[in-house]
Amino acid sequence: MHVIPKIHPKIPSALVAVGGATATTKLLGLSATSIGALPSGLSAFTLSMPTLPPVESLPALGGTLLLIYAMTSAETLLSCTALDRLRPTSYKHNPDQELIGQGVANITSAAFMGMPVTAVIARSSLNIKLKANSRLPALVQSAFVFGSLALYSDVISAVPLSALAGVLISSGAGMLQPAELKSCLADDKYNIGPYLVTTGGMLTMGMAEGIVLGCASSAAKHLVQQHLLAAGGGGWVVHADEAPPKAPVPSPGTRKEA
Repeated sequence: MHVIPKIHPKIPSALVAVGGATATTKLLGLSATSIGALPSGLSAFTLSMPTLPPVESLPALGGTLLLIYAMTSAETLLSCTALDRLRPTSYKHNPDQELIGQGVANITSAAFMGMPVTAVIARSSLNIKLKANSRLPALVQSAFVFGSLALYSDVISAVPLSALAGVLISSGAGMLQPAELKSCLADDKYNIGPYLVTTGGMLTMGMAEGIVLGCASSAAKHLVQQHLLAAGGGGWVVHADEAPPKAPVPSPGTRKEA
């Protein structure tokens, strides 16, 4: 994925990497966990109206729904914020429009008995690397996914999960911005706490759990800061924009007396 773009930027490096890994696994008879069986044919896209669950299960279901809503919304907005920083243009996303689009997508997915959907960073970051600036890649990808599930689900089911993990790791590594972390710590050195908690949670438990822990630690840090500031501990946080006053610069005609 790092070599092919240097040969020709228009070659879909992720597709070549996943296809090559799948072909190698099959030809050499390697033992690798694959995606597994997938629904195939147009019969997989059956429109069905959801039914209401029993009344006694609504309290437990409500908590799960709120958790899914919070996680998917956070992932969508975080992805959009990261993409704004990666794009070489002045375009900024509209959070309201993003959440409205996510809601429409989830209603449509539920109508076909699908899973909750959210914006993700992997495909969008690949589009940025390939300098795709229009909505055409999203339409092509949608048509490709639909056609693949309808016609080539057996081929997709053979893709090794390790190949997909490699694509995600490569895409994530490309989004690392050491300068952003340095600027964040320069503004408030205690931001390292939520950063480490989020990273550790994602690596050990999963992305959703890491986001929850990161948000909780960030909220706790904010509350502690506010408490200390109210108690007179204003010196606990030093902002980068609070530079010390500069000494007056003497005029060229001024001489220092002995």
